[in-house]
Amino acid sequence: MIADTTELSRMVAFALRWCAHGGGPAEAIRADFGMDTAAFFRTPGTSDVAAPAPLRPVLIERVTTVARRRLWLGT
Repeated sequence: MIADTTELSRMVAFALRWCAHGGGPAEAIRADFGMDTAAFFRTPGTSDVAAPAPLRPVLIERVTTVARRRLWLGT
């Protein structure tokens, strides 16, 4: 689990940026965060959007939906 709020903020920003495109490429997740997509989308903040900064509910729902879909697909 990610304890560093700076890293968590980066992960949430990535998830928000790639949300409309299905969550982002696995290669970018590995390169940017050093983890596979399953670990990335299970991380609090990208799956439950417990972000350090408040987000609009619609954004939380979008990111959560993408994270769940990616976990379900196993990608």
